Amino acid sequence: MIKMAAQKLADGELIGLPTETVYGLAADARNPAAVRKIFELKNRPITHPLITHIAAGADVFAWVDAARVSAYTRQIVEQLTAAFWPGPLTLVLPKAAHIDATVTGGQDTIALRCPNHPLAQAVLRELAMIQKTDVVGIAAPSANHFGRVSPTRATHVTDEFGDAVWVLDGDVSDVGIESTIIDLTRGEPVILRLGAVTADDVLRITGVMPISHAKGAAPRASGTMLAHYAPRTPLVWASDFKHDVVAACLSHSIGFDASGFKKHIQLPHTAVGYAQGLYHALRELDAVNAACIVVENLPNDASWAAIADRLKRAVVGSNEEKA
Repeated sequence: MIKMAAQKLADGELIGLPTETVYGLAADARNPAAVRKIFELKNRPITHPLITHIAAGADVFAWVDAARVSAYTRQIVEQLTAAFWPGPLTLVLPKAAHIDATVTGGQDTIALRCPNHPLAQAVLRELAMIQKTDVVGIAAPSANHFGRVSPTRATHVTDEFGDAVWVLDGDVSDVGIESTIIDLTRGEPVILRLGAVTADDVLRITGVMPISHAKGAAPRASGTMLAHYAPRTPLVWASDFKHDVVAACLSHSIGFDASGFKKHIQLPHTAVGYAQGLYHALRELDAVNAACIVVENLPNDASWAAIADRLKRAVVGSNEEKA
């Protein structure tokens, strides 16, 4: 299956690729025609950049314009990759001139990640052998229609695209939400998207606290639009629920009163456990065809910040068409 997956990528096809964050809709990142198929199938704006996934131990600077990277930034790159790669961290850096701008959404920056999933790494190694080069990358945004709930299981990808996409089944994604994205193009680390790697993690490794908002024009980054990660059923926070419609419910507290709901899913009362189950739960509740999905308000704790980010965007996205 690994050889089949790599060969399909080498032939310019799209596949569903498992990673520890979510399943990706994958193409050979060095094949602009294949990359364009991702945008077309997802109905994703061509200006919305993709993340390029590279193999463990690969040279980051094969994709980066080293002349535009200071010694200080290079040190940060080395520290972060040593600590968090393979893993759920994406770094944004100046792209090398030879990298086609299709994969970067037309920007002169490139987003790079080294996935921590054995099948993803095996496909990268096999693709390198097929193409007879160490400079191998796989562009792989989440394998869902643009703005919708990300997939964390192979069946989720098939639910989205049917037979149009062959899927490599790598079981359930361990992390369950997308990677942290850190911009390293402006002299100091800037978090563009929250994820499992936190600002405190970055501080612990580098001695530098990243800023969590963009000063000036930040590079566009995956998953940062106001409306995103949305089921088709409108999401409503429990604190805003009016109790006058048939609703489904997502909770995490043992004492939460779930009586009267058409369907109820209780996720773990830990940020890690909640994140692992979140997207699958949203998909299950979406299938109930309730008037809305009521989401229990989250703990006001830094460990829940990435989950809160996803759900806030999902609330906006799921209610846009109903407004």
